[in-house]
Amino acid sequence: KLWKTGIEALKQVTKRYARKQNRWIKNRFLSRPGPSVPPVYGLEVSDVSKWEESVLEPALEIVRSFIQGHKPAATPVKMPSSETENKRSYHMCDLCDRIIIGDREWAAHMKSKSHLHQLKKRRRLDSDAITTIESQSISPDHDKELKEKGSLGQNDEELKSGV
Repeated sequence: KLWKTGIEALKQVTKRYARKQNRWIKNRFLSRPGPSVPPVYGLEVSDVSKWEESVLEPALEIVRSFIQGHKPAATPVKMPSSETENKRSYHMCDLCDRIIIGDREWAAHMKSKSHLHQLKKRRRLDSDAITTIESQSISPDHDKELKEKGSLGQNDEELKSGV
């Protein structure tokens, strides 16, 4: 029983690792290709019984082509890109105090850990400020006294309307 449980756990971890590798390759090489990014080739790996003919031979052919300086017969994998995407658009992130050029880079920035961290920090500060304002509630009797004395200022009115 422990053996079977161990095998199942190993399969699950291996699948998770493979998904993580695929996601890393997609993000690093396919989503934002640059001049120094090599072409990525996809091979059919779903049928293990056809490993040599569907994986090994095509992979060796691609490597041989590169070594000999030829273009491989296989076509590299391309991510679908939008033609409407503006590569020179200018975006300013006030939260992170950064300038981002390009729609794809802007979308990546909006999902980045640093941006999300700044957003979380800002929300926490805003909620603390609201809590502080709510805790400083002014009683109606106190308002009357201040109005009679003439000391209820504009800031007190704004504070009261904010609560």
